[in-house]
Amino acid sequence: MFLRRLLTICFLVMLFCLAFPSFAYAYLDPGTGSYILQMVIAALLGAALAIKIYWRRIKTFLASPFSKRQKQEDGRDD
Repeated sequence: MFLRRLLTICFLVMLFCLAFPSFAYAYLDPGTGSYILQMVIAALLGAALAIKIYWRRIKTFLASPFSKRQKQEDGRDD
């Protein structure tokens, strides 16, 4: 328990230090914006492809609670 709490605190401190650096003497050239845009588009297209591939499973998963409720209302237990 203590070790888990210690690891959580260490993780949060490291995340805070990385998220809010004091000074960053860096130059962002125009290519950096293009690269970030490409990564965002790639992530969106990858998510769309994953949804397309697994659409039948997603639809079945979301429809299953409603179909069970419908069967119980009809009085059938399949």
